[in-house]
Amino acid sequence: MIDIEWPFATHMDFRGQKMAERLFQVIIVFFGLIGFIVGYMMQQFSMTIYSVLFGVLVSAFLTIPPWPIYRNNPVEWQKPVDAKKDSNGNKNNSSNKSTPKDTRKAKPKKDQ
Repeated sequence: MIDIEWPFATHMDFRGQKMAERLFQVIIVFFGLIGFIVGYMMQQFSMTIYSVLFGVLVSAFLTIPPWPIYRNNPVEWQKPVDAKKDSNGNKNNSSNKSTPKDTRKAKPKKDQ
């Protein structure tokens, strides 16, 4: 696989993705409603279609590139575990572990 180093950031955080999705939906609905009203008043269905297509272009320009506004909440990743330390001291064999005991109290049965 080719590893390309881009000169700009190419990621969004999770909150940025949610914000971009919400912005996309709001823009599409807004241009759709405006296009419907204008198309109805002009009795021209093509005006509705052009308005929705223009809304798609505007929303694509605002939501597809990873603008800095979508990168305000970076994900805090866990630090990697050193494989040499883990293999020497901490063996994780399930056969060595004791099975957990059921500490729940038994419910009394009702006589019928």
